[in-house]
Amino acid sequence: MELTQTKLYQKTKKSHILYGLLGFALGVAPMAGGIMPFGLALLCAMPKKGRRELFFGVLAASLFDACMPLYAFCASYLYFVLAWQEKSGRIYLYVRMLLSFSVSALQGAYIALTGVSDISQTVGLLAAVLSYPLFTYAFFGYFDKKREIRKTRYDISLLAFALALSLSVSRLYINGISLSVIPAAVFTLWGARAKGFGFGCGCGIICGLAAGGGVCGALGVMGLTYGLLATEIESLALALSYMLGVSGYFYLAGVDGFVTAAIMFLAVYICFIPFKNKIKLYSHGETGCEKRAYDRKLARYAATFSSLSSLFYTVSHTTKEESITDLNSRIEETVSYHCNRCQGCELDKSEISNFFTREYRRCGAIAYSRIPTHITSRCVNAPKMARAVNNLATQRQNQGEQGLKQMADQYSEISSILIEGAKKQEDRHRTDNKMGQEIRAALQEIGICCDGVKVSGQRMRSITVYGVNPKQINCSPNSISDAVSAVTRTKITPPELVIHDDYVLMKLSTAPALRIECAKISETKNGEPVCGDTVSVFENDDRYFYCLVSDGMGSGRDAALTSRLSSIMLEKLLTVGAEKESALRLLNKTLVEKDDEIFATVDLLEIDRVLSTATLIKAGAAPTLLIRKGESVKLESKTPPAGIMDKVIADKKTFNLEKGDMVVMLSDGILQTGSEESILPPKGIPPMPSARALAGKIMRQAQQSDISDDMSVCVLRIY
Repeated sequence: MELTQTKLYQKTKKSHILYGLLGFALGVAPMAGGIMPFGLALLCAMPKKGRRELFFGVLAASLFDACMPLYAFCASYLYFVLAWQEKSGRIYLYVRMLLSFSVSALQGAYIALTGVSDISQTVGLLAAVLSYPLFTYAFFGYFDKKREIRKTRYDISLLAFALALSLSVSRLYINGISLSVIPAAVFTLWGARAKGFGFGCGCGIICGLAAGGGVCGALGVMGLTYGLLATEIESLALALSYMLGVSGYFYLAGVDGFVTAAIMFLAVYICFIPFKNKIKLYSHGETGCEKRAYDRKLARYAATFSSLSSLFYTVSHTTKEESITDLNSRIEETVSYHCNRCQGCELDKSEISNFFTREYRRCGAIAYSRIPTHITSRCVNAPKMARAVNNLATQRQNQGEQGLKQMADQYSEISSILIEGAKKQEDRHRTDNKMGQEIRAALQEIGICCDGVKVSGQRMRSITVYGVNPKQINCSPNSISDAVSAVTRTKITPPELVIHDDYVLMKLSTAPALRIECAKISETKNGEPVCGDTVSVFENDDRYFYCLVSDGMGSGRDAALTSRLSSIMLEKLLTVGAEKESALRLLNKTLVEKDDEIFATVDLLEIDRVLSTATLIKAGAAPTLLIRKGESVKLESKTPPAGIMDKVIADKKTFNLEKGDMVVMLSDGILQTGSEESILPPKGIPPMPSARALAGKIMRQAQQSDISDDMSVCVLRIY
């Protein structure tokens, strides 16, 4: 027990000494114009623990200030005010900021009173006014109990400490090179290893300000290089970052002091290497491809939410409280509509409208008993006008309820779409332990031993084989992928070996079973400037391929606008991960709720390139043709277009695809020419070399007739 207390006492004593040294080091660190704000700023941001020792260190640093009494007074003022505030409870950040502003005001007033005659004193005045509150805020981030949540503020505080400690020795020189190069290089390497290449580069540039010259650029390159390569090859990262840092200094600062700077950098590296393993290496998280895919997913979710934001704006505009001007205008229209303009009537309609407006705003309705006698006695239509104005409230309420109902319906649809996307994302990361054991057994049968196998995902599988010895692999990459494919019952990519500190991983993933060649052609109706059809082809990250043909009713610009709206909306929703039915329902609601009467056909084909299946959804669309082995099968439905009815009616067909199949999607304009049977008879279709060739043949045949509607054709060749 006594031994434990002795160790605790020794540890506490050491921490007290360190706090005192920290206060002294930061207290003597100068900024522009000879201002030394770091010690006082840290004292203002410091919690109760260690503040007393820090205070004595800052007092010792006041001996080096140009105005020692003022510096000592500011330190004492901060210490005793904070101690007094602490008795009443917690000291909030705004209190510390007010104290720092008062100190900056005292320092600025002193500089202004002593005279500001040159640029250096002007810079000193600005530094005195700005630096104390800025660094108080920065240092406080280190002591914030919620720093794990506010990581950005915490990182800023680390940069502030690094800059201040580097400046603490900036007045000491060796062969014309400031000793601040040494702590600046230490903080740069530490930041790059612990926080990543971005933080390391920023730390190098900021700490390099203490030494000036070419040190900023040299340390920035050093932190960037070491942070990028440290997670891959540690020795290469150290060697390359040192060489680039030294060469960067030579390029920026010249030959003067180059040798001294190179020796300082080398000394830092020699001291850093034995201690680097005690610093936890920063993990960059996702790979570049995964990060880009994640960013794309976020962008698509943002696009989906923008639709919801637009809806909220529309509804809020509908349901917001009406202004007096708008209300009076509506009441004037109502009064004018019911006024018979009797001969000899001297009543002013504006007087009646203004009275109705005041009553409506005050009571929410017009009471007949409150209408002035001179109006009721001289106007037989006054009761009718009052009833009409009262009906405005009911109409307004109905509009608000309708807008809220629309918002609830749209919100429900968008919520279901986002939930569907989240479920798909969750399925992608679900682990299948049973299949992992089966794959491990299959690999052992072909002579590959490993520590374990992890399988993530259900449909799109990501397979990681741990602890592989490449020297013991005696089979080809195709043999490995075939063995894994037999277990997963899907096509698997060839293996990829990844080395992490002499530990080898083998990675495989699901590969598409089908490839698709696409060709699309559109022709405009005679006399129209634009085509009203839209043919869209796209693929999402889950290997779902989509082909969409939308025909806006009519022709010209209005039809083109409707079909493009349908195409863009469906594409955004499907790439997020929405189910086809949900996306079509939301599109239908959007078209129905438009002020203008607009509707469009939807012909949507979804091809699962992993499972070799296809799903066709039609809403008022023309038939689709499936060509297989010289024979064509017509896939058609009798359904209305989207936007006509409150609930969309669509026909859904699912079928398997084989290599060599061709799918032909058409708009109504092609069928109106009567060329369907002549181009694609049920049997005896000659083979086509490409999708482009078949699409061109169909369009040439259709163009031989009079083009009475927009025409579009899209041909998909499966191989």
